[in-house]
Amino acid sequence: MNTESHNDSRTRWGRVNFAGGHVPAMAVAIPAGLILAIGVGALTLLTKVAQGDQALVIAGVFALVMSWGFIGLIWILVVDRSTLRGAIDNPDESIESKWLDSAMAGALRDTITLTGLTLAALAITGFDLDVMWALIGVIGIAFFSTVVRYLMAKKRG
Repeated sequence: MNTESHNDSRTRWGRVNFAGGHVPAMAVAIPAGLILAIGVGALTLLTKVAQGDQALVIAGVFALVMSWGFIGLIWILVVDRSTLRGAIDNPDESIESKWLDSAMAGALRDTITLTGLTLAALAITGFDLDVMWALIGVIGIAFFSTVVRYLMAKKRG
């Protein structure tokens, strides 16, 4: 298959992998997303988030606001990447993916090391630390370390 016919078979919004690959992904995502959004709207009525005359309006607003997110989520779940115009065929083999993998591996080592050292310091000093702040610190270390390592790999690379 030549490159031109391969690119011609790709569409802007892609197709689904089932039904022979002929169904546009948005033809599945839009109805399914709207059904889920209407379900969320109905859930607001069942849980009595709002009372009286406003209940139906609030349910409609919930459904409207949630519809875009649900349509996008369903689209992500059903689209076949190989049918998307401009999509990279093997995204896991990109240099950015390798940088991120390396950054996350290093961040795990950093997180374990810093968490262990902090735990030792807290045990020795007897200082009490709120669990919420401790977990925020762990997440912060992991995030910060990943970002710094990724940017360093990008600069080297």
